[in-house]
Amino acid sequence: MSEKKAIKFVCLNFDELYKPGHLFLPLNFYVDHSDDLPEKVFFTMPSGDMWSGAYVKNCTYISGLEEMMRFYDVKPYQFYFVEYNGGGNFKLEIFNTYAVEILYPVRILPRQKPRNGVEKVVKNCSDVEVWKHCSTLCYTAFFNSRASYKLEIVKEHLAGGDVVGVPIDVAYKLGLDARMTWMEVGVPKYKWRIGLNWTEHVVQFDEVWKEFTEDLKLKEGDICVLQYTNHYQKFKVAIFEKSNILNYNLAGPDQGKSIMKFFKIVSEVLEETFHLAFPELFAEKFGSQISEKVTLLMPDRNEIVVNYSGKNNFLYGLKEFVRAYSIAVDFLIFFDFLGNSTFYVSVFDYLGEDVCEDVDDKLHLAEIVGSFCGPAVSIGPCIEPVGDVPCIKHSSLPISVVDLEAVVDLRFEILVMPSHMLTHCHGVDVKSKFSHFRDVWKKKDYITVYDGSRSWEFEIRKRRESKRTTIHQGWIQFRGDLQLNVGDVCKFESIDEDLWKFRVKILRSVVV
Repeated sequence: MSEKKAIKFVCLNFDELYKPGHLFLPLNFYVDHSDDLPEKVFFTMPSGDMWSGAYVKNCTYISGLEEMMRFYDVKPYQFYFVEYNGGGNFKLEIFNTYAVEILYPVRILPRQKPRNGVEKVVKNCSDVEVWKHCSTLCYTAFFNSRASYKLEIVKEHLAGGDVVGVPIDVAYKLGLDARMTWMEVGVPKYKWRIGLNWTEHVVQFDEVWKEFTEDLKLKEGDICVLQYTNHYQKFKVAIFEKSNILNYNLAGPDQGKSIMKFFKIVSEVLEETFHLAFPELFAEKFGSQISEKVTLLMPDRNEIVVNYSGKNNFLYGLKEFVRAYSIAVDFLIFFDFLGNSTFYVSVFDYLGEDVCEDVDDKLHLAEIVGSFCGPAVSIGPCIEPVGDVPCIKHSSLPISVVDLEAVVDLRFEILVMPSHMLTHCHGVDVKSKFSHFRDVWKKKDYITVYDGSRSWEFEIRKRRESKRTTIHQGWIQFRGDLQLNVGDVCKFESIDEDLWKFRVKILRSVVV
């Protein structure tokens, strides 16, 4: 009798698919294999620990996993990567809302007392906490690095009072000005409108800020990431919890694993631009060790070489990859980092089912782990601080959706900022990295931009003293006709190598 192939799938863990102690099965797996499942099933973790669960015929889930979920502190919007090996035997990996695999602690056997004498209980998250986890996952796994500011929570932020706020220069970089009396922060479904008091050096927050920190259960050392939306006074937030940001799994070939594993959820950015950003925790740990050429090893033994921008921690040139596997929005892509700029990649559709499930002679991670891991990669200890991210106190970070090095000389791009949306916009600067256009355009010049049958004329002005190139007349009409929002990216590409005629494509920012 031939040995059955292991079946891999992803279990989603949000909305109606989140229930403490339950693991919901993908529909196709349930249809094809539910009759093979016994009443008692077992999950083996990467640490070697094994947990038991219960399966009831005709149910689409496995129950009885409360103890496991309590032990690994499983929350809504975390993901399970599952391998089924027949009978009641599963292997299980858990991924947190920072889009990386968790660190698996040593299990305390039932006959032993917990070290602190207190056993955690499984608690249902409040609705606002659920949406906090959702917002964080969207930032780390779905979006492409859209942070505008990262604020480390300190004692003063939790105490409230008029000492809480941000420096004046940070407020300006966020697109705020002294005429604005409020800013809004929020996660899906929940918003907090915070009053602003402008002083000489600091913009102070009113008492609503304290409500915000209490509702989201923020603690000292957590990081609150503010992200632009399509309204310049409103920001989405993601929360990096100090207690969890270091709990990611670093392994290696000696343990039969890749060095680090993470995932991304496919958004329109990948479909339209063939760019994909690494999650921040992975990028900060290993981004500097990855070369400009990256190899993706696929389960069907296909090898795809793509490009990497170390400046922005983006993979780009993924067109062959996207088309070969018919990748669409909401697909999940899991990356096993093997070292030497090589990844083993698994792709799952929006239901969590393996797109390469039917491939014969499949390439398995066990065949190649260790082949690429070498001295060029330094993983350090299993738990250590992650550089300066996300621990940034009062330093604004530029928003960047597709801010890659210009790989084609006949194109430029503009990221729509809050200042570009003002009623009396005084100009839109063309970034200095596209300075090759400066050498061609006159001090005052005109270019024409086309979108299908529509066109707009931009007045271009160059300021020699500041070495700036700015779009003046034509921008306000252009942004109105195309209904631009903050965070959108306008990509201009020369038509027939004419540097006065451009075709425009708009990459819309994704707002939850």
